[in-house]
Amino acid sequence: MGRLTFLGPKCKNSGVKPCRTGWRTGVVALVCGVVVGCGGSGAGSTLDASGGAKVSGTLTLPAANPGKPYTVKLFTMAGRASLMATTETSGLTAATPSVAYAIATVPAGTYFVLGFVDVDGSGGTASTAGDFAGWYGHTGDGNPPGTANAVVPATGNATFDFALVVR
Repeated sequence: MGRLTFLGPKCKNSGVKPCRTGWRTGVVALVCGVVVGCGGSGAGSTLDASGGAKVSGTLTLPAANPGKPYTVKLFTMAGRASLMATTETSGLTAATPSVAYAIATVPAGTYFVLGFVDVDGSGGTASTAGDFAGWYGHTGDGNPPGTANAVVPATGNATFDFALVVR
């Protein structure tokens, strides 16, 4: 088990604010791709971390659609995008029909992986007509597989590349 220490300053261009005095103990933030803990004292706070693997991959989109919000989420239960994900990452699509993603420190386990691009900008937890969506291992329809199929080891790397479909 390791310990991560939050040193205070925010990462250049990350848009993530450093911890502030008065935040509840146990709050976790993602700063420059590293999970950090934030206790009541702000800078210097620590969080026990059990490690994990780096999950990465490429989402292949049906078409290039630059500047649209995307999300990749890992779940332990099938077909429920509205459930709390075990972990996730998000960003904006580029001018290419693919999105590279990476999530650091994912706990070992077998997961369902959902990729989603909010093409129409409607927000929410479910896709709407025209959005791009798909689960790792789908059979061409974008729906989740019958069982979790993305195996993440305790350490190292796991890669999950898959295509999204138009909803």
